[in-house]
Amino acid sequence: MKLLRRNLSLMLAVRYLNPLRTAFSVITLICTLGVALGVMVLIVVLSVMEGLQKEVDDRVLAFTPHLQIALLNEQGRTCINLETCDWRELTEKIATVPGVICAYPQLDGQGSVSANHILNTVTFSALQPENNAQIGPISDMIIAGSSDLGAGYDPICIISTAAANSLGLSVGDTLTLTPLAGGLERAGRIYSMIQEPLITQQDETFKQAISQFFDGAASTAEGLMIPADKLSATLDILYRMPEDRMRPGEIEGCSKLTELAQSHIAGTPFSQAEQQTWNNTVATLASLDRDKEDGRAAKSINDMVMPTDLEIVGIYQTPENLPGPGIYLPLTIAQDAIGYSQGGLDQVQGICVRLTDPNNYEPAMNAIEAILPDLSAATDEHPLGLSWSIQPWSDRLKQWHDLIANERVMLSFVLSIISLIASFCIMAVMFTVSMQRKREIAVLQALGATPGKIVGIFAWQGIIIGLLGAVLGVVLALLVLYYRLEIQAALAGIGLDPFPMQGHGIELPAVYDPATFSWQAFKAFVMVIIASTVPAIVVSRQDPSRALRAN
Repeated sequence: MKLLRRNLSLMLAVRYLNPLRTAFSVITLICTLGVALGVMVLIVVLSVMEGLQKEVDDRVLAFTPHLQIALLNEQGRTCINLETCDWRELTEKIATVPGVICAYPQLDGQGSVSANHILNTVTFSALQPENNAQIGPISDMIIAGSSDLGAGYDPICIISTAAANSLGLSVGDTLTLTPLAGGLERAGRIYSMIQEPLITQQDETFKQAISQFFDGAASTAEGLMIPADKLSATLDILYRMPEDRMRPGEIEGCSKLTELAQSHIAGTPFSQAEQQTWNNTVATLASLDRDKEDGRAAKSINDMVMPTDLEIVGIYQTPENLPGPGIYLPLTIAQDAIGYSQGGLDQVQGICVRLTDPNNYEPAMNAIEAILPDLSAATDEHPLGLSWSIQPWSDRLKQWHDLIANERVMLSFVLSIISLIASFCIMAVMFTVSMQRKREIAVLQALGATPGKIVGIFAWQGIIIGLLGAVLGVVLALLVLYYRLEIQAALAGIGLDPFPMQGHGIELPAVYDPATFSWQAFKAFVMVIIASTVPAIVVSRQDPSRALRAN
C-alpha cells in the first residue's frame, strides 16, 4: 500500500484493472488469460517440435555413420582395396583419433530378396561382428532373436521388421539375396547395351582421334613425337568412353590404347613397334563384329555374382519413415555377395566413423585428414592419382536434419503472428478503456499530471497483465508438457489424435528448455507493454479542457 501511495501511476493502474463491481475486472481476466494461452501454446508446440527433432536425429544416427570417408579417382568414387590402401590398418588408426568411438568399413548395396514366393527389393549393409560399437545400436533395437553374427563367416543376417513382415519371415527362416550390383543390375546393363550399335564404331570424335593420332607428329630418330596437347586430348576422349556401354572387345581395345598413350605422358616418342600396335588396335576396333561381341557380352552373365541364401538370426525394429537398411549381414558374406572379394582384393566402399559428439565433427575431421595416406601420385591404373573425401552426416542427411528444424521455424513464425494479433486485441481493449477514462485523465491533467504520468498508468497495466500472463502461461505449459501423453490419449479417444504413433513409431517427445520458456514469455510480456502504451500516448496528448466539455 505504501508503494501504491508513492506511485500515482501504479495506484491508478491497479484501480483500473480491478474496479469494484464493474466489467473491467472481467476484461483484465480475459486479457491475462489470452496472454497466458498464447505463451502456453508457443512453448508447448516448440518444445514438442524440438523433442521431435532430437528424436529424429538420434534415430537417424543409429543407422548412419557420423563421418564417411571415400576414395576418389578421375571418374568419381572408387573402392578401397589392399592394392591402393590397407583399409584395415587405416581403420585402426582412425579409431585412435580423439573423439572417435569406432571406425569400420562401409559396404552397402541394394538387392532382390525372395522368400515364400515373394520378391522384394531391399537395401543391405555389412557389419563387423567383432565391432561392439557398431553392433551396439542394432542390439538395442532387436525385438526377436539376437544380433550375434558369430565369427562373420556364416551366411546369416539380421532383418528389419518392415522387410520381415513384407516377406512373411521370422527368426530361423531363410531368404535368398541377389545383389543388384554385379547381378541383376549388370544383366540389365548388358541387355541395354546389346540393343545399341558398337559405340567405338559410332562415336565419330573417338574414331577421328584414334585414327588420326599420328597425323602431324614430329619424326625423330627414336620414332614419332606426339604433341603434349594432342596426347592429353586423346587420353581425355579415352577416359570418357563409357565402359558400361562397351562390349568386351571394345573394352580390350580401348584399354590397350589407353595404356599405350599413358606410357608416353612424359613426352617420349612412339617407336615403330608401338605405332604398329596402335594401328593394329585401331583396325581391330573398326572390324569388330557386333553379333560376336554381343555373344561375348551375353556369356559374361555366367560370371555374375550368384544369389546367396541367408538364415535370419534376428529381427530389429526400425522406425517407420526413417532411413535404415532392410538387412544387416557379416562383412565377409557381403563382400562375397557383391563380388568384392574376388581375386583376393578384399574391397570395401569406404570407411565409416562414429563420434562421441556427432554435432561437433570438425575437430575429428581435421585429425583424420592428417593421417590419411597421400595417394595423389600418378600410377598406371590411376594416371591422375587418387584423393580422399570426408563427408559428415549433416551433409548426407541434410534434408532429414533440417526437416523438423524448418517446421519449428515456421510454427514459431505463425504462432508469433497469432500472438501479435492477440496483442492488437489487447491494444483495442486499452483504447476502449482509455476512451472511457478520458474524463478522469482530463481531470488528472488539469491537476498537473504530466503526459509521462498518464502513459505510466497504462504502462503499469501492461506490465501487470503481461507479467501475470507470462508466468501463468509458463506454468500452464509445464502442466501440459508433463501430462502430454495423457492429453494425447484423451484426444485420441475422441478421434482427435494430433500425433498418431503408427505414422512414425515415436512417442510424443518434448524438451524442457529454460531458454525457450524464458524467450517466449519475454516476447509476450514486451508485446503486451507495447500494446498498452500506444493508446496511453494517444490519450495523453488530448486537450483536457475539450475532454471535460465533451463529457
